[in-house]
Amino acid sequence: MSAVTHVDVPAQDGGIRLSDADRAQGMRLLNEQVAAGCLTSEEFADRAIQLEHERTRAELLAPFRDLPQPRPSFDDAVPAERPTALPPAEPARPTPHLRYLITAVVAPCAIVGALTGLESAAAEPSLLLASLVVAGLYLVQLVAGYLSAR
Repeated sequence: MSAVTHVDVPAQDGGIRLSDADRAQGMRLLNEQVAAGCLTSEEFADRAIQLEHERTRAELLAPFRDLPQPRPSFDDAVPAERPTALPPAEPARPTPHLRYLITAVVAPCAIVGALTGLESAAAEPSLLLASLVVAGLYLVQLVAGYLSAR
């Protein structure tokens, strides 16, 4: 059995909190120690529980204090810069085919509605004026839509 050695942790690393990657590395290295025969399954279980409760890098090294290499190491390299967000996409415009389809459906409905209004207007002359105004506004919007699409 190897002699117990003390793991020295630089003062600046002792207070740095662990990341999930640090804990995963510690767990992987504990598994390697079991595979090498340096730990029993009971010792592994105790140290794995201890490792899950550790909060700092200095504490993470404690379960490895009496084990040979490998031990957790911490790479303080600056993480790669995250890609910037893509510019917002332009709102989708309806395709000309969709515009034509909408016109093909809406125009006959408007015509039927206008004719129904004219029929009702025969009985009531004030409805005739209202029907003509609505039909005129629809035609103006339809022509303006076609002109703006060009």
